[in-house]
Amino acid sequence: MPAPERAPLGAALALLMAVVSLTGSVSPVLMAVAVALLSLLIGIAWPALLELPSPAGTRAVVTGTGLLGALVAVLSPERFSPISGVIMVCAAGVFASFVHQMLRRQRRDLTASLTGTVAGAFVSGIAASWVLAQTGATTGGTGVLVTAVSVGLATTLLLNTAPLPAAARLVLSIAAGAAVTAALAIVLAGVAPLFAVVTGLVTAIGAACAHLLAGSSLVAKESVPSLAVAAVPVATVGVVAHLTVLLLG
Repeated sequence: MPAPERAPLGAALALLMAVVSLTGSVSPVLMAVAVALLSLLIGIAWPALLELPSPAGTRAVVTGTGLLGALVAVLSPERFSPISGVIMVCAAGVFASFVHQMLRRQRRDLTASLTGTVAGAFVSGIAASWVLAQTGATTGGTGVLVTAVSVGLATTLLLNTAPLPAAARLVLSIAAGAAVTAALAIVLAGVAPLFAVVTGLVTAIGAACAHLLAGSSLVAKESVPSLAVAAVPVATVGVVAHLTVLLLG
């Protein structure tokens, strides 16, 4: 899957988040399902993207962390907060990464395998921030904030397909993504212009940088690794959505 096809896939995933954010009271549950899909894509593609030596175990750890994070975020018991639950899930993912290495029969590239698996577990785990953001937005009646971030994210990723030099494409995608996020936040949620612009810039820059980092691997243009290149920016920007709801909701 070449670069011009990866970005639309990421944009489609971001638009899925935007659609889910508009579904009302059931949106937290639907967002958890969407996050589970992200985790599955990342888990499948992560070992191939980083060329890790024990792909089956890494897939299990990365996918399992993401799925458990989504479940805990939407079904967190009263004894601890949802964000505490997600943190504990990420910690469990790190522990599982070490267990995975200890159970491996082949001992080559232990450091690369461990660090790569831990990184994947964190990426899939923090995707649960989308669920936290949507739950908070639904409770506070500010679901359009998640919509604004999602659409701005989709704009940023989609414009990475523009037939321009790399530097110009990066600037265009960040500028357009930030502008769309800010405009929607101002018009739909009544956010102050300064905060809306900052939110837009953080969303667009975070998405563009995550896309560049994930796509920098030599195998990133191959079909399976490309799934992670598309899903990683969407997963990580969930943190921005959560912070936006906390600060502006």
